[in-house]
Amino acid sequence: MRRPREELIRELAGDLAPPPRLASARGAGLAWLAASLAFVAFATLATGPLRPGALHQLVAEPGFGLAVLLGLVAGAAAILGLMRLRIPGLASGLRGAVPALALLLAWCGLLLLGWLGGQAPASTLGARPGCSFQVLLFSLPPLAAALFVARRAAPLERAWTGLLAGVAAGTLAALAMELACMHHPLHALAAHLSPILLVAAAGAGLGRLLLRRV
Repeated sequence: MRRPREELIRELAGDLAPPPRLASARGAGLAWLAASLAFVAFATLATGPLRPGALHQLVAEPGFGLAVLLGLVAGAAAILGLMRLRIPGLASGLRGAVPALALLLAWCGLLLLGWLGGQAPASTLGARPGCSFQVLLFSLPPLAAALFVARRAAPLERAWTGLLAGVAAGTLAALAMELACMHHPLHALAAHLSPILLVAAAGAGLGRLLLRRV
């Protein structure tokens, strides 16, 4: 004897597991930012000290302090953009990425102006051998964490989501190296900020591969 259609639908619906509850974009972004900052700080200090006088420079040199602030806000904007992109309908790919990319570009522009402005000759004080490699290395766990958080949701813009994960992770690692390695705008652009492009490209590729299709 065939069961009524309504009864069959109710039984099938009862077997469905409820989707995981997602944290708000702001809450998830702040949690990722706090955990990633803690990891990058630990990794940086575990591999060597901060540059002598680096923390004092944040206050004594307004240009340096502004550059660090721009980098921090760029990383925060990138992870917030990712957290919004993970939920369909909250933001589009390019629109969600514009704030973070604009802040990152402003950071690079400020360093470029510092170099063109005839800053004092570079000092090797605090120089870290292989600092660009350390930026890449310290970016990997935050990148993996950002992609994991995104994968728990249903991002439609997979490449943009992965790119923002890379920008956020690479920016935090570059900021740490700005405080740990030698201080000079050209060196910062070439060795500290340029790896962000590689991490962002890797994030975009991994986003297309790993984030589920909807």
